[in-house]
Amino acid sequence: MKVLQLIDSLRLGGAEKMSVSYANALAERIEGSFLCCTRLDGFLKEELHTTVNYVFLNKKSILDTNAIFKLKNFIKYHNIDVVQAHGSSYFIASLVKMLWPNFKLVWHVHNGASEQMNFFELNTLKFLSRFFDGIITVNISLSNWAKENLNCKNVIDLPNFVLNNSSSKVGDLTLKGEADAFKIICVANLRPEKDYSNLIKAFKEFAKNKNVSLHIIGNDLDTLYSEKILKELENSGTNKKMFYYGSRRNVIFLLKQADLGVISSRSEGLPVALLEYGLAGLCVVSTDVGHCKDVIKNNGIVVGKEDHIYLSKAFNTYYSNRELAKTDALKFHNDITKKYSPSTVVSRLIEFYNSILITN
Repeated sequence: MKVLQLIDSLRLGGAEKMSVSYANALAERIEGSFLCCTRLDGFLKEELHTTVNYVFLNKKSILDTNAIFKLKNFIKYHNIDVVQAHGSSYFIASLVKMLWPNFKLVWHVHNGASEQMNFFELNTLKFLSRFFDGIITVNISLSNWAKENLNCKNVIDLPNFVLNNSSSKVGDLTLKGEADAFKIICVANLRPEKDYSNLIKAFKEFAKNKNVSLHIIGNDLDTLYSEKILKELENSGTNKKMFYYGSRRNVIFLLKQADLGVISSRSEGLPVALLEYGLAGLCVVSTDVGHCKDVIKNNGIVVGKEDHIYLSKAFNTYYSNRELAKTDALKFHNDITKKYSPSTVVSRLIEFYNSILITN
């Protein structure tokens, strides 16, 4: 079996990380594992195993014929059996399938924001979903949404997983601020659904008269929203306690320097960052979005979304009780390493591929 992971960008992001993780994990299990980045190359490419065949399309526009035919020819030349299109890359994958239908197309939806698509986006997706042979979602809510709204009913719910790259080269970046501060870290791109305004408000409330710091890692997407958040950080009055690092390699190395990992989103599927917090041994606080509550269980604190007061109180719970923080962090770490390792997930994925391949 030969499988191609398709992704629009290889810059820091949950779907982007998962495309690389799937390509790497499958390389050990199937005949050929491939990854194609359509639009924005990035440093996540460096995490690909040498056994993964990589191609970059350098797509310039939504209907870039050079990119479309380059992808079609790559799939044809390598006799790809399955294309697993992550996120928005379903669009170019569907166009290619119209030209060359001799492969199975699986759409992998990661983001809970898919449920809030506008009329045009949803109808475009609904029309193109007739070319899907299967859909992968990261939680039951997204599975139900896909079955109700799209023209493909072959849907499987697969959780994200984390690969333990502890043997990889460590970074040399030290988190800023006071060395002995209680460090809160958030790994998320500067997008509206990540609700950084809520996080900043919560931290400002929590940080009064405390030796604490907030560390934000994620892409500045050069939008009005990201510009707004960066200004909020700059004008917060606690900017000597809040630090923005942009996109960084080897996030796990940075996470291990922190004390608490936070998800402050108003919409999610199953954030890879949450799993990485567990792998790094952090206690966690998250808003009740997507699959987060089911992952955390009683091993962390879950609060309502868009409520900075309760988010601030959750921070204070772990700040004022370090033993509880250590206990919950250990329980969460053990649960993540046990239930969200690649072996079980990839085995189920290969079974899903096989079921699709035997269907005409």
